[in-house]
Amino acid sequence: MKTFVAVLSLSLLLSACAYFQKDPDSGEPVTDTTTQRSVDDVVACLTQMANHHNAAFKSTGIPQGQMLDFGDSNIVKVRSDNGATTYRFYAGKRHVSNLWIESAGKTCAP
Repeated sequence: MKTFVAVLSLSLLLSACAYFQKDPDSGEPVTDTTTQRSVDDVVACLTQMANHHNAAFKSTGIPQGQMLDFGDSNIVKVRSDNGATTYRFYAGKRHVSNLWIESAGKTCAP
């Protein structure tokens, strides 16, 4: 019985690891979201979430917006286009510590 439980536990652990490693170099593909919030509001929200998760990032100005680089090729670009704000997430390498970035758009750019 102990052997069965050990084998089952190991297979579940490997399945969980495989789920996060289905493509080790990237998370989900590029996702675009359009919101009525301003670029500054979205960037402030992302900054607050990054601080909450103790995540370091670099912020760079781009035409009509900001780019936030969270490392490991995880990039968020927030731009103002034709009266709407576009939130674009480029997924990079996934770690347990940076999975929050994938869902940040739902909070910051609804």
